[in-house]
Amino acid sequence: MNSYRIDLQKRLTAAGLNVDFVGSQRNGDPATVDLDHEGHSGWTIASVAEQVNGLLAAYRPDAVLLQIGTNDLRTEAGGVGATDRLSALIDQIEAAAPAAEIFVAEITGTRSASRASQQSRTEAYNAEVPGIVAARGTRVHLVDQSTVKGIDIRDGLHPNDFGYAKMSWNWYQALAHVYGLSPAGPDDPYTATRGNFCHLVDGDPGPAWSAYFDCRWYQRNLITTTVAGGPANVWAWQTRRPRTATRKVRVDGRYVTRTVTTTEWVTFDPDRLNR
Repeated sequence: MNSYRIDLQKRLTAAGLNVDFVGSQRNGDPATVDLDHEGHSGWTIASVAEQVNGLLAAYRPDAVLLQIGTNDLRTEAGGVGATDRLSALIDQIEAAAPAAEIFVAEITGTRSASRASQQSRTEAYNAEVPGIVAARGTRVHLVDQSTVKGIDIRDGLHPNDFGYAKMSWNWYQALAHVYGLSPAGPDDPYTATRGNFCHLVDGDPGPAWSAYFDCRWYQRNLITTTVAGGPANVWAWQTRRPRTATRKVRVDGRYVTRTVTTTEWVTFDPDRLNR
């Protein structure tokens, strides 16, 4: 998977920057030349802190995109002191890369109500990030990735392609501000009214887990719902799903019961994706 990197590189290149991603990891479409990065599955803030001095010395980046904390927040115990560790890590990066611009993200969220406790910890963590960044020097910049959640998440925690498009857009806006680039650009995912979203779901109605990706088109529609105890019009992502019903229809002068299949708009519900 290309993550947000390929789209971000295209945006930066189109804006006139000569971009080279660096790092010890390589993942993504093999047809893409620049696959280097330093994202590691399962790494916590402490994991990055243990390795970052050597990595910065080896690759000498001009810009550091730091989104970290999700793995710390997977448990209540791991979330304790997470913002303190983030603060110390930023100081460590500033000292080890004194010429680099450092972009610190409010991290992406979760998809479903089954991870409500982690989402709550994530929101508390993100609420502290702006203050941490503001207390640093002029080379440390805030990037809000917290709006990437819900329908943008393919499994419990990792974005789908639409979510990565949002991440790319958010990184670009922050980079554009620092490097004097035009903040405008094509294909703003936040103004999209239609998109293809893939979600990992359980395809087995029984106790066994049978994983598959449910990929379908969603449309952003204005719907009426209840907010604060009263009706309100809100925008919601909806998809068409088949609906079967029994109806009495007239055939040869008499009414008979028939099963008919129609489609209806269904609002995105992360806990009912496979139903």
